[in-house]
Amino acid sequence: MSFVIQVFTEAWHLFLSSAVYVLFGILVAGLLRVFINPSTIAHHLGRGRFLSVVKAALFGIPIPL
Repeated sequence: MSFVIQVFTEAWHLFLSSAVYVLFGILVAGLLRVFINPSTIAHHLGRGRFLSVVKAALFGIPIPL
């Protein structure tokens, strides 16, 4: 039983540690949604196969940083 409690305790600590970053990501996503027109994003990332994947990868690289 102690093992189960320890797993839940460590999961809770991990959740608390990552909560700030998750909230920051939600804030940035909301700001992008407000200031950037969704049709512009669909125009750049919705057409083609290769170039849209390259653009999405280049846009997504700085997100974890």
